[in-house]
Amino acid sequence: MKNKACRPIKSDLKSHRIVPETEKSSRWNFFKILREYSTLREFYPDIDPYAEAYKFRDNMYAIFSEGLSSGTADTWNFLIIGPEKAMLIDTGCGVGNLRGLCEFLAPGKEIICVNTHHHLDHSGGNPAFEKVYIHEYDVPHLLAERAHIPERWLNEKGEPRETWFDVADLVPYRDYELVGFRDGDTFDLGEGYLIEVKHLPGHTPGQSAFYDKQSHCLYIGDNTSCFGPGEGEAHPECCTVRALRDALKKLEPLFDEISGVFAGHGTIDQHPLVLQYLMDTADRILAHPDWYDNKVDFGGREMMAKFIYQYGSDLKYTMAGVEMRD
Repeated sequence: MKNKACRPIKSDLKSHRIVPETEKSSRWNFFKILREYSTLREFYPDIDPYAEAYKFRDNMYAIFSEGLSSGTADTWNFLIIGPEKAMLIDTGCGVGNLRGLCEFLAPGKEIICVNTHHHLDHSGGNPAFEKVYIHEYDVPHLLAERAHIPERWLNEKGEPRETWFDVADLVPYRDYELVGFRDGDTFDLGEGYLIEVKHLPGHTPGQSAFYDKQSHCLYIGDNTSCFGPGEGEAHPECCTVRALRDALKKLEPLFDEISGVFAGHGTIDQHPLVLQYLMDTADRILAHPDWYDNKVDFGGREMMAKFIYQYGSDLKYTMAGVEMRD
């Protein structure tokens, strides 16, 4: 069966697709039920017409917005509300009023803004905040990219490329303080409510997960593509399938206590077994990198793909992104 354009799912969002994305069976049914029938959905168009909020835990909202190009799938940002402060994990593509929505959902609380990694579909809304935290290995990348958000989503005429939105609703760019963190660092949301950084590289050198030590939810960002190091990369060893596999192995002792896995795209609140499936697939790639299942065009780049059958997805990689060799 050939890949087909995604069948429409009812949406009240102000944005809408110009170029239909390819339908993925592992995602479509999840979003069909969640967005059209779930009672978890909260929509506040007077605050942010580009986002839907879903209360997946008593103190956590998953915030959905549409991706703005073929290389950026629909995105999830996560708001964890602690006793004194709230944490926002990722800021999406940078359209709408995500900060205003978070302030409405967590009234009166300081919002700590963090990024799982530097890509602009996870950091585009950063300029709405005065300070943003990201792994120190991704700081130079975000410093180089953060002023170029409009160029990513607009064509040469200044119009939306693949997803329509009102250009006037782009978050205005301004410089903001960027603070690097390290593996094992913690954020205290008050009264000892701790969120711990778990360095989970491969997709980018600084890609990191956040582990809520109270709810045992793990927020993992992007972990199904390893591009390999770019020119001049200071930490090339962290841009590989090997780095991803080793980081997952380090996380393995937590697998039994994790209550839900929340990725930046696609199906969320998954069983921690998905981490085992991902690790097993990385092992298969490391053993036989030329035994891939398919080749795919991923954002204009040809990549190999190894299916993660139980996950309904794949792990994409380049040969340079398998592991560092002497």
